[in-house]
Amino acid sequence: MSIDKLLDEMETILVEATRLPFTNKRVIEEDDLAKFLDDFRELLPKELEEAKRIIADRQRILDEAQKEAQNIVEQAKTYVIKLTDENIINKQAQEQANDLMTQASLTAKNLQNDAVNYADEVFKHVLNNLEQTLEVVRQGHRDLQQNKNNLTK
Repeated sequence: MSIDKLLDEMETILVEATRLPFTNKRVIEEDDLAKFLDDFRELLPKELEEAKRIIADRQRILDEAQKEAQNIVEQAKTYVIKLTDENIINKQAQEQANDLMTQASLTAKNLQNDAVNYADEVFKHVLNNLEQTLEVVRQGHRDLQQNKNNLTK
């Protein structure tokens, strides 16, 4: 019999016990309670031993798992060191490549800015020359109009 069954039996004894009127008390047969206690005393050490065995097995499994985890960590550390040693040159090359890409990008951006500034200056110069030329043409047209007006008078 298990502890659960014994507790169920105890509950049955309690539920089936006669209630004292106008109280919350019950009358339990002394023999029933004594039998229950005897069974409980007999079963309890077995249950405790089983629990201790389960706890010991659990601890043993946890200890083995811990040792295995430590082995895995050590292997991983060794592997990382090996990879690190092998990849130092790759890492340095990657850093140099990144530096070169950054410098090239900066140089390209500067060249682009310089080209845009140069084009802007050229357009300003062309606009200025066109404005001066347009002013000369307008002045020539005004002079022509004035000469035309002087001839018709």
